[in-house]
Amino acid sequence: MQHKLALAGLLCLSLSACGDAPQEQPDSRANGLALPTGPHETITVSGKMTFWMYEGDAGCYGSLLTGGQEVQLWIDADACGDTEYAENAPASVDITWREDNQWGPGNTYTITRFN
Repeated sequence: MQHKLALAGLLCLSLSACGDAPQEQPDSRANGLALPTGPHETITVSGKMTFWMYEGDAGCYGSLLTGGQEVQLWIDADACGDTEYAENAPASVDITWREDNQWGPGNTYTITRFN
């Protein structure tokens, strides 16, 4: 009987983990940095651009180290233009969070302006 209950519980957990419910936004206030949680919020972040890459029509991707936290960034190709960052170059950008710009694990923040 206990075996059947354990299997039923495991099945229930598996089904709830694979559901179509919207994914909750992780706590964006880690390390004291209050990152945006939606498109209605825009903040300025400054730090070192540890990674920057132009991906053609896919836009530009980067990682900014700020306050001990690595922030994943994206901007569309037209807005990116000729912007380049050397590894660990100082950078300051305005960012927001948009649902349509989430492609993988973690959060990718959209650059709205280079400062």
